[in-house]
This record gives sequence, structure tokens and C-alpha cells, in this order.
Amino acid sequence: MAAQADVIPKDEKPFPVRWPLVVIMGLAFGLRLVYCLAIFPPVLQQRGVELGWVADGRLAADPYDRIAQNVVAGRGYIDDTGRTNYERLPLYVSFLVLIYKFWGFELWKVQVLQSALDTITCFLIYFLSWKVFRRKPVALLAASCYAVYFKMIAVVAKPTTETLYTLALTAFLALWIASFQKNRWAFPAGISLGLLTLCKPITLIFPLVAAGVYYLKGKPFRLKKLVLFLSGFMICVLPLFVRNYIRETRVFFSTGGGKMLYMGTVIDYSGNFRKEEQRLIKDIKAKYAFPYRVEDDNALRNLAVRNIVRDPWGYLRRVATRIYLFWTYPDYSTPMMALKSLLVLGFNLLLLLLAFWGILLARKRGLSVAPFLGIFLYIYLAHALIYAYSRYSLPLFPMIFMFSSYGIVRLWEMGRAKSRVKPG
Repeated sequence: MAAQADVIPKDEKPFPVRWPLVVIMGLAFGLRLVYCLAIFPPVLQQRGVELGWVADGRLAADPYDRIAQNVVAGRGYIDDTGRTNYERLPLYVSFLVLIYKFWGFELWKVQVLQSALDTITCFLIYFLSWKVFRRKPVALLAASCYAVYFKMIAVVAKPTTETLYTLALTAFLALWIASFQKNRWAFPAGISLGLLTLCKPITLIFPLVAAGVYYLKGKPFRLKKLVLFLSGFMICVLPLFVRNYIRETRVFFSTGGGKMLYMGTVIDYSGNFRKEEQRLIKDIKAKYAFPYRVEDDNALRNLAVRNIVRDPWGYLRRVATRIYLFWTYPDYSTPMMALKSLLVLGFNLLLLLLAFWGILLARKRGLSVAPFLGIFLYIYLAHALIYAYSRYSLPLFPMIFMFSSYGIVRLWEMGRAKSRVKPG
């Protein structure tokens, strides 16, 4: 009987609880606006350089901003040097271009629209949670957790890819899961993965993983579905390959992979991580024409491979550090910062434990968790093997909140059921 009560009838409308969702979305948008317009400006002014938010007098995310401004001015896809920047991919630049062209160049306008995008992500978390678990409390709890999550509130204030990337990843998950039920969603799912890759290149080879998940879990396996998925993906990414080949007569998607792999093989994690990272980037720019020459990025990749072959144990120690570093920024410079780092790590580990519990319960109910595990493990392991920073984990939190919310709701229901059992 308990298993039957756990499932909402499939013919029920997907949004049976409307006002709570509206309140949650309003809370998400309001909190982000308050942070962007009231809290972020004084913090940026007082501690921007110390926190790594400001470099050379401007926001550290400047290349996106400068490229977008040059595109709007008709100067092309170039940064301050006047050269094509092959590291910064076009999706987020296009987002900024639309804002600058039709609304203006002020930072607060980017912040407002990024707050709106993150509110849409909050809505998608509710929708996806309901579609997967068919549980209104789970969907509302997952959306509520995301609405008040302090790191996602903070990240919308800066012109970086995380807000757009998190929305794109959540949308991809919704479409990819739908494609397991109906073939017609495979092509849009492939397009959404292509757009995701045009924001960050880490998912460029994820179609190989997606094909494996389709084969193992898409019973019966449909070749047509995979072809549609890959077609949608290639429609998005091929134009960038073509553009780069026309300009450089070399086949490549972007620069940056070689640089990140090289940094991951030489970085010293024993000191201040942010200062060490800035030192390495400065050293690379002094010796190589990065990110403008793909030959230099390839040279860095070859150097990284040699470092791994020469010192495999050193590389594995760095990988082990990144498994931890992915979830928190280890700042132990003062007792207060050390406490903050430990609290963030403890919070994330608790969420991961609850999410793991939720995954086990979902599998017990016969729900397919393979798509979630596929993309989650792919992104996590890719960053651990190449390069990791706690900011890179943020796009995974919609999934973490979904499964941890399911685990919390089921724990609460189990506790209530036990309290109702009368002794004797």
C-alpha cells in the first residue's frame, strides 16, 4: 500500500499546487535582486581584489564582457588585444550581446536578467522533480532549496557562465529524460546539449556517454533516437568547428583544454589556491600566445601529458585533492575563513549523503536514475581529472537538491509511520 501511495496518478496536472510555486519563484527572484543591488556593490568595492572578483581594475570575468562589447560595436569576436579569443565560447557572449544591444551596457541589467534566468531554473527543478518522483512535497522542497541556496544567489551578480550554464544543464536533463519515453524529444535534447557545450566545452564528448545510457536504459534500443540526438548536437557544435577551421586552418572546438590540463598537473595545492592559480595563469600568458593560438594550447596539452607520465603519483595526488576541492574553496587564512570553508564542505557533504540516499530509494521504486548519474559523474570526474574549482560544482546542485529532497521527504514519512505504530 505504501508504494501505491507514493505515486501520483499520471493523468494529474503537472502543477496541482500553484501558489506555493509562485511564492518560491518570487522568493528566488527577490533574493537575487536584493543581493545584486544592495549587498554585492559594497562587497565588490571593499573586498573585490582580495576575493579575486576584480583583476586589473575590472571584474575578473572581463573577457566575456569585452568580447560582447566589441561584437556590439561591430569590431568582431575579439577581446582587448584585438585578437579572436578562442577560449570564450559564444553562448554566454551572445547572451551579453543581446543585453548590450537592446538594453545597454550597465552591470545591473545583466544581474537582473541573470536573476530571471536562475528563477526559471528554479521552476525547471520543480517541474523535473515532479516528473521524476510524482511527489508534490519533493518538487516544492527541491525548488525551495534552490531558491535560497546562497551560492546560486551570489553567482548571478557576476557576468560569468554559471547561471546560464545551470539553466541549460537543467533544461537538457528535462529533454533528455523525456526522450527515453518518446523519440520526438531526442532531437531537442541533442540541441540542448549542443547549446550547453557552446557555453562550456566540458560536455563536448558527452554524446559518447549519452549513447551508452541510451543503449543500456533505452529499452528497446532505438537507433533512430540516437541519430536524432546526435543530429541535434552536431547542428549546434559544427558551425564553431567550421569557423575555427576557416580562420586557423585547423580542426578544433576551442582553446583552454590544454591550459587547464597543464595547470592541473603542476599546481601546488599546499599554499593559497587563488594566488597559485593566478601565478600559473600569468606564467602561461607570459610564455604562450594563449588563448589566441591553438598550437600553444596543444603544446600545453602535450606538456601536461609528459608531466603525468613522468610523475603519475603526483598527478593522482592532485586528482584526489580536486575530488575534495570541487565542493569547497579551502581558505584557512584566518579562523573565520577556515570555519566558513568547513561549514560549506560539511553542508555539501550532507547534501550529497542525502542525495545518495534518495538515489537508492528511487532505484528501489524502479525509477531510472541513469541519466542523472551519467551527466553528474561525467562532469565531476572530468573536472577531477583535469582541473577543479568549487564554482564548477554549482550546475550540479539542481540534481543534488532533487534527490536530497526526495531522501528528506521519505525519511520524514518513515519517521511519521514509525511514530504511528502503537506498541503491543
